Amino acid sequence: MRESLINLCGRAEGLLELEFATFLIETPQPLNSLHENGVVQPKKVAFVGSGPMPLTSSIMAIHHMKFTHFDNFDVDEAANGVVRQLVVSDAELEKGMKFETCDIVNVKEKLSEYDCIFLAALVGLNKDEKLKILSHLRKYMKEGGILLVN
Repeated sequence: MRESLINLCGRAEGLLELEFATFLIETPQPLNSLHENGVVQPKKVAFVGSGPMPLTSSIMAIHHMKFTHFDNFDVDEAANGVVRQLVVSDAELEKGMKFETCDIVNVKEKLSEYDCIFLAALVGLNKDEKLKILSHLRKYMKEGGILLVN
């Protein structure tokens, strides 16, 4: 049973990554969606559901938004512990990234600090949870802030 679940999760993650990569390939300048909505050089960005290998926020911090601070949120302390160990090897990256362990619905006023919030596809296990999270983000986000849902 365990092996079956691992295979299923692996296929699902692979399909999610394929879908997101295909979107990026088909979008000539993927960051233009931020620019088109008035987010030119965001000061603070949040990633909700960043996991143990936050590639999106890392790539954006290294190559596209060098002067932006990234807060990465995940409910799994083990995932955050691993990524903290990875990031510590790069002083510049470590300086611009923070990893917080919490359920995003417990974060309120702080959400108003972010110019842009990225919501990972695996946040919320079912439709009701996803709607609860989206409603919460909408309620506490900065007015004019951008929400990107993977």
